[in-house]
Formats: sequence, C-alpha cells, structure tokens
Amino acid sequence: MPEKHASARAPLRVLQIGGLAGPGAVAGGVWAVARMQSAALVRRGAAVELVGGWLGALPATRPEPHERIFPVRRPFRGARLRGLIGVGLVKHVWDRSRRVDVVQLHLCRDFITTSSALMLRSAAIPVIAQAHGMLAAPSSRGLRMFDSLIFRRAMQTPKLWLTLTEAEEKNLESLGVPRTMMRRVVNATADPGTAWEDPQTSTFLFVSRLAPRKQPTVFVEAAIAFLREGKEARFVVAGPDQGELAAVRSLIDASGFQDRFDLPGELTEPEVLGALSRATAVVLPARHEPYPMVIIQAAAVGTPIILTSECGLASPLRKAAAAIIAEPTPEAFHAAMAAVAADQDLRYRLSARARELHLGLWSAESLAESLLGLYEEAINAVRD
Repeated sequence: MPEKHASARAPLRVLQIGGLAGPGAVAGGVWAVARMQSAALVRRGAAVELVGGWLGALPATRPEPHERIFPVRRPFRGARLRGLIGVGLVKHVWDRSRRVDVVQLHLCRDFITTSSALMLRSAAIPVIAQAHGMLAAPSSRGLRMFDSLIFRRAMQTPKLWLTLTEAEEKNLESLGVPRTMMRRVVNATADPGTAWEDPQTSTFLFVSRLAPRKQPTVFVEAAIAFLREGKEARFVVAGPDQGELAAVRSLIDASGFQDRFDLPGELTEPEVLGALSRATAVVLPARHEPYPMVIIQAAAVGTPIILTSECGLASPLRKAAAAIIAEPTPEAFHAAMAAVAADQDLRYRLSARARELHLGLWSAESLAESLLGLYEEAINAVRD
C-alpha cells in the first residue's frame, strides 16, 4: 500500500496542468475538474499550482491564489482550440517541474498539454495523466498522422493514467496504454453550500452546452409533448451555443408555447447551482456522454436527475436508485418528466438518494485523499 500523505511532513508539491482555462465556456469541463481537484488538494494541505491558458486578454485577477494563467493565441486564422499556442506556459511547466514532487497532466490532443508531456519526458519526477474520456483511437487520417508523429511519444511520459470508466480504459488500451498503468478515480464536486427545494410550479432544467451530442432538441421536443397534454410547467434551456441554438429556437417558436421556455444562455457556476436548487429535475438527454459534471453537481445539491442510459454515470445512479434512466428519445424523456412531475414522493426519494450518493462517491475530499495516495504510489515507483 502506498504511504499516506501526513500533515507532519513537508507539504507535497503538486503541479497540475489543466489546459485551456477560458474565457467562459471555451474552457469546458476539463478545466472545471482540474480546479476542483486542485482546490481539494489545497484543503488537504498539499502545495499545489494549477496552470492553464487563456485565449485573449487575461482576466484582471486570477480566481484563486494557487492558479496561474498564461496567454495563448491562435497561430493562424481558423485554428481551433486544440491548436492554441502558449510558449510561456510550456516554459513555465519546465521550470516548475524541477521544483515539485509530482505533475498531474490533464492530457488531450492540444498544444498546451501535448507540448508539456513531450517536455516532461526527460524530467526526473513522475507524471500522472488524466484524459477525461477524451482519448480514443483516431478515426481521421489527420489525427492518425498526428498520433503517429507526435502524440504517441507524448503518451509515453505518464507513469500512471487516471481513468473514469471502463469505456475509457478500453480506449486507452487501443492507444497502447497497458491496464497495469491505469487507476480508476471519480470526478467530484465540493459541497455546494446550497440545497434543493421542490418548486411549486414544475420546472425542468437543461443546463449544458447546446451541442448535438447533448441533444437539447430532445429536451425541447419532450417538453412540448408534456405541454400539449395541458400540464403546467416551465422549461429552462441554459448553456452556450455550440450549434443547436437555432434548432432549439425553431422548435419553441413553432410550438405555440414560447412563454413556457426560458433561454438564459451560458450560466456562471453559482447561477448553475442556483438553477439546480430551484428545478423539479435536471434533464440531460445526451448520447455517449462519459462523465457530465452537471450531474455530479445536481447530486450534490440534491436535484432529481433524469438522464440517458448512455451516460457514464448511469450505472452508479441506477444502482442507488438515485435517478430516472431513460432512452435518448423525446418519447422516453417526456414519460420520465411526466412521472417526476406527478409524484412528489418520487422527487424526494431521488433527491435524498442522489445526495447520499454524492457524499459517498463524488465528494471532493474523498477524491483528494485518493489522489494523494496515487501521487505517493507514483513517487515511490520512480524511487524504486
């Protein structure tokens, strides 16, 4: 067993590399996870620095004392988020790597984390990678060439890989990572400091990116079917547009129920927690969704949850009877929302079980303790 981190010792020095930090929704869920982990590790006594890139003008102040943000830029017009360059960030990673005990790299096929992994190949400290379900065997010729020439070498740097699901482990295996280097962890959230209250008027919340995989149109179609039965409810479609907003608006405009829908756009984290606390249920019809953080946030708040069987969190939620699991169709989600709206006892059971599941499985403090143990394992392996 790895030696546990003890408060009597000097604090463990950790460098976390979180990729793109902002502005706004461009950061995505990976940065949110890196921030949550770093904050929890700091609370456990570790000396943590979290670094990330920022597209455009830097924010006036960094959000937390242990976070450091560097400017990144598009090297040419049309460069996507994976191609953003930030030489200062990568140089800082190399400088800091000589003064820390362990590096945790949130590795994707982007410049920031790939360049950091390549640079750290010659470092004398252990590197632990977490890919958040985003690495699989590439399907396009361009990505296959990128993997062959560059990314496969970057993947040789980590000593351990943190995985979230069985599907992710199979994907990493297909890229040459042996199972012996994988350690299963969970994503988590800190206690939100707010609790769910059952609203008087049924209010169903979709809060995620308006992207095809998230299926916001399925939510809207299910909502329209619900309203056509003469039932009273409100429906909130919140999140940044990533291609589906026009289709969502078109469905709502054609329904005749425009006054029953709210489209507030992207929400801040406190606004998300507030919306979760006031919703009859949070609804996520997403397909092939590995690990949605909004569902973990909902469990922390105690919001009743409706999601698809294709979500990576469906299994523990089903086992705990802490969510309604539906097929990713408008008909199935209509039926699920109708069942939750009609049964207050069901809502309270789902809320209590989700909250209990979060405390036992998805709390940030429990995850931080696991990470410290894994860091020690990697450090001891390098010493041996």
